[in-house]
This record gives sequence, structure tokens and C-alpha cells, in this order.
Amino acid sequence: MKLRKDKDILQFSGMGLGLILLGIIILWIVPDVVGRTWTFPYVIGGIFIFAGIMLIIMSLCTTTMTREDLIQDERFVRITEKAGYHAFWILLVTMVLVQLIAMFWRLNLNYKSVSPDIFMVGIFSFIILRWYYNRRDDIV
Repeated sequence: MKLRKDKDILQFSGMGLGLILLGIIILWIVPDVVGRTWTFPYVIGGIFIFAGIMLIIMSLCTTTMTREDLIQDERFVRITEKAGYHAFWILLVTMVLVQLIAMFWRLNLNYKSVSPDIFMVGIFSFIILRWYYNRRDDIV
């Protein structure tokens, strides 16, 4: 298996290594400065380390592909646009329905309490619609 070593891949993996280094520095230095009972530095350091590991894994997966494999064709771009457009309208209709249900049935719904669920509806509808449009165009 041949790995690419161009400038983009090296910058991407360098950012991952930098994030891991920054997370380790935060885990070592900041708790001594602010005190060990404060958990915020541990969370931030862990997030940086996790993000750095994910960047390195993504760059390793990308290095195995040729540059031509990474370019999307017009069909996939059109499918993604169409799925995003319809997912946006599904998200808006879901928000309207939630607000109407809360108004008419006198539910005490706070938008902050239901917004993660609405966000997940939008994400899943985009993923499902993109898969559906991709499969539908293969058959026809």
C-alpha cells in the first residue's frame, strides 16, 4: 500500500499532532496552576487529545487514496444538494409541528430542551435522504 506524502496530508497530520501535544500540555500544566479539584482542564485536554487522534486517523485514511478518488463527481454533488435542501425543509416542518403542539396542547416545552432532538432529526433525515437518492439514481 502506497501512502501519499504531499503538503496537504502533512499539514493535516501535523495539526493532529499539535492538538495532541496541546492536550497533553493542558493536562500537565493547567491543573497545577488552577488546582486539582477543578475538572475543566481535564475535559478540555481530553477533547484536544481526542480531536488530534481523530485527525491523525482521518489523515491516514486519506493518504491511502489517490488524489482523483477524493474529487466528487457532479452526480454526488447534486445528490448532496438535493438531500440537504429536503432535510432543511423537514427540519423546518418539525420545528413548526413542535411549536404548534406546544401551543395547542398547552405543553410547557422549552426550545432549549427539544432543540437537540430536532437537530438529530435534521442530521438523520439528511443521511437517509442522501442514501435514498443515491440508491434511487442507481436503479433508474
